[in-house]
Amino acid sequence: MIGRTSLLFATLVLLSATLAARAQNWDTVPLITHATYQAVTAQGASAYGGGFPVRLRGVVLNNPEDWLDPTPNYNEQLFNLGGQWEIFVQATEPGDFGGTAAWMGQCYGNLPFIGDPDFNYTDVEWVAELQRLDYPDDTDQPPLRAGDYIELRARAGLPFAGKMNVNEQHSLSPLKDFDIVRLGWAVGLPAPAAITLSDLVNAASVPIFDPTRQIGGERHQASRVAIRGVRLASAAGWGPNTNPRLALVDTTGRQFPMHLGRNASFAQFGPPAGYFTVTGFLNQESASGRDGYYLMVMNHADLLCGDANCDGAVDFDDIDPFVLALSNAAQYAAAYPGCFVDLTGDNAVTFDDIDPFVAALSGNGRCGLGE
Repeated sequence: MIGRTSLLFATLVLLSATLAARAQNWDTVPLITHATYQAVTAQGASAYGGGFPVRLRGVVLNNPEDWLDPTPNYNEQLFNLGGQWEIFVQATEPGDFGGTAAWMGQCYGNLPFIGDPDFNYTDVEWVAELQRLDYPDDTDQPPLRAGDYIELRARAGLPFAGKMNVNEQHSLSPLKDFDIVRLGWAVGLPAPAAITLSDLVNAASVPIFDPTRQIGGERHQASRVAIRGVRLASAAGWGPNTNPRLALVDTTGRQFPMHLGRNASFAQFGPPAGYFTVTGFLNQESASGRDGYYLMVMNHADLLCGDANCDGAVDFDDIDPFVLALSNAAQYAAAYPGCFVDLTGDNAVTFDDIDPFVAALSGNGRCGLGE
């Protein structure tokens, strides 16, 4: 009888918390900027002190399953978080910049500082949580996708590895839930900032850290960038969900890490042999908060080969710049700074690049075709 009473009491407490969470009047909750939420100190720690709840708006940058595996996987193994779900949301409101990650895990109780399976979602509970976030309108509507414009409604959050996340603070309580309101379907991804590795690391490949967040990794965190004039230091490990990460390198020797998502396109298409432009968004995993930036790439189509004029497309407008690079490297470098159209990876544009360029031109810039 005591056990049955305890179960009834726990159920009533959970129901009460759920009703309290759903009763939140979000119209009265502050709509803050991502720049405010992601502010850091000179030491790299979070400087956000505004409390909760808060609202943030922006465009979703990734399909959740292209980054983490949400498959239900209840377990009680130390460090095994079971299913995981995360989106990155880029700022779009006037005067704002950067972006924020919203993360949820299934088995918080397996974290060593919790160590209690009562903090794990069962598989059934986890599926219900996924339904709530993946289908913010209703299950008869399309799932949340990259390019959707949303409002994040956060009841909780924690700093993690150099950034301030929206999350549940490792709690199963509905009072810690975050919600998603879809304000627009498929509005499109934000235009990427055109940069080179010199915008992210110095000549020794040390990450540029700026606590004012005007330059370097902090400026571009959780934002789309198109990095020009890079190649792979090594293609070893190429494929979905790269671990360890691949290294991008430019013509000066600067290097920067790149992670390929779980999308099957990375198994379908191989790595580029030479230089390319790659579009993705920046994440950070750092113990100090002052380094640990890396590029997240969610689809093989985000690699562009043969873009000789660096306008973000491979078309007939690239033919004359390619011919210029072939005939006069110095003039090409002056006319198209940061661009490099060596498609064979020998650090020079020669007649050997003609066939790969034609393949890229006919394939709309898809890398790995005839290289």
